[in-house]
Amino acid sequence: MFSWIFGLQGRLTIGFALVLALSITAVSAYSAYATQLETDRFAAEIELARTERAEQLVKDTFEANQDWDEVQYAVQQVGNLFGWRVAFESDSGMIVADSHELVRNAQGLLETVTQRFSRPARFTKRPVLVNGELIGYMLVDEHPSRKERPLSMQEFYTSPLARLLNEQAPRHVLPPTQVPSQATGDLVAEVLEFVDPPLSNLQTSFQRSLLIAGIAAGFAGLLVVMLLTRQALAPVRNLTAAASRLGAGDLSQRVAESGTDEIGKLANTFNTMAGDLELAVDHHRQLTADVAHELRTPLTNIQGYLEAIKDGVVEADEETIDTLHSQTIHLSNLIEDLRILAIADAGALALNKSHGSPIPVIQESVAHFSQRAREREIDLSISATGAGTVVDFDETRIRQIISNLVENSLTHTPNGGSVNVDIFGGQDDIKILITDSGIGISEADLPRIFDQFYRADQSRTRTTGGAGLGLTIVKRLVEAHGGEISVTSNAESGTTFRVVLPASRT
Repeated sequence: MFSWIFGLQGRLTIGFALVLALSITAVSAYSAYATQLETDRFAAEIELARTERAEQLVKDTFEANQDWDEVQYAVQQVGNLFGWRVAFESDSGMIVADSHELVRNAQGLLETVTQRFSRPARFTKRPVLVNGELIGYMLVDEHPSRKERPLSMQEFYTSPLARLLNEQAPRHVLPPTQVPSQATGDLVAEVLEFVDPPLSNLQTSFQRSLLIAGIAAGFAGLLVVMLLTRQALAPVRNLTAAASRLGAGDLSQRVAESGTDEIGKLANTFNTMAGDLELAVDHHRQLTADVAHELRTPLTNIQGYLEAIKDGVVEADEETIDTLHSQTIHLSNLIEDLRILAIADAGALALNKSHGSPIPVIQESVAHFSQRAREREIDLSISATGAGTVVDFDETRIRQIISNLVENSLTHTPNGGSVNVDIFGGQDDIKILITDSGIGISEADLPRIFDQFYRADQSRTRTTGGAGLGLTIVKRLVEAHGGEISVTSNAESGTTFRVVLPASRT
C-alpha cells in the first residue's frame, strides 16, 4: 500500500485527486459567494421594484381620484400584498394613510410621523410628485414587527376616513367615496400585476456564475496538474537525456537515483544497464586486443621461420617443421577456443545431453593423462563414490572440462608431485574435486582465474602455457550444465578446483 502511495502512479493519482478536490471546493465556494451576491442583488431589485410600484400606485391613485380615502385603500393593499407597513405623509406633515392603523388617533386627530411611529428612522421616506407638485411622502417599512398586521377590508370600509381627511387635509381632497372606486381597483390590479422581476434573471446570473467559476477552476486545475506532472516527470526527462547521450557513445552516463518508486527503480535499472554496457564494451576492447596479441605471436614466429627458410638462413629440417606445426596447432586451438567462447557468450552453446552417470567418462578423461604423469613422476589418482547418481550431461563437453582441469593441474605441479581426482555422487548433485600439489595461486589472482586471457603465472610463455582461455571455457561449459565451479588455493597445499553438477530430477 505504501509503495503504491509513494510510487509515480500513486503520486499522480493523489495529485489529480487534490486538484479535483480543490477545483470542486473553489467552484463551490465561488458559486456560493456569487449566488449570495446575486440573491442579494435580486432581493434588492425586488424591493426596489416593489417600492417603485407602490409609489407609482399611490401617485396614480391620488392623481386619478384626488381622494385620500382612495390612497388609504391603495397603501392597505400594498401592505397586504408585500407584507410591508406603508404610510403616507401629506405635504402638511400629517399621516393621511396607513396600511396598519386607522388614520385618526384616539382623540380623533391626525398625527405627525413622530407622533404615530416610535422609531421613524426605520421607514424609508420617498417623495411623491403629481404633475411636478409635491403631494407628500410615502413611508415604507419593509420589515415590520410580527405583531403588526395590515388593516382588513372590513376595517377600511367602516372607517369614516373620507370626512376626517377632507376636514384636515383639504388641499387635495375631492368629495369622498364610501368604497374604493373602480378606477382605484383597476390601478391596483394593473400596477401590482407584475409583482417581482422574473426568476429567470436569478437563474441566468447563477448559471453565469457557475460558468465563470468552472472556467477559473479548470485553468487553476490545469496549472496545478502541469506543475505536478512537470515535477513528477523531471526524472524521466533526465533519463531520456542520459539515454540519448548513452546512445551517442558516452558510456559514462549515469542518473541520480532518488526514492524507491517506479522512477527510482528505472534510474537504478538504467545505471545498472549503463554500467554493464560500459563493462561489456571495455571487455570487448580488451578481448580484441588480447586476441590480436595472442594471434600475432605465433603468426610472427611462423612468418619469421618461413622468411628465414626462404632466405636460406634456416634449413627446412624436421625440427623446424615441428616448430611450425606446433605454432599452427596453437593457432588452431586458439581459434577453436574463441569460437566456443563466442557461442557460449551468445547463449547458443548446444549440448547433446545424455542421461546417466558421468563417472566412467570422467575416469576415461583422467586416464588419458596417465602416460604424461608417469613421465614426470607425478602421482595421478582417481577415486569415485556414489556411482548411482544420474546426471544430464554432454559427454564431449564433460571430457573437455576434465581434460582442461587435469592438464592445468599437471602443468603447475612440479615433478614428483601429485594430482588427485575425487568424485562424490549424492542425491542432489555430483561433486568433482581436482587437487594438485603445485605452486598454488596467489590470493590476488584467485578472483580473476576464470577471466579470458588471464594467467596467474605471468612468467609462462604462450608456447608452453596456452592462450589463457582454458579455465574460461571450463566455467562456461560447467554453467551450461547448470553447475558451478570454484577454486581454493595456497602456497603450501596447492590448488583445488571444485565442480558441482546437479543431479537429474527425472
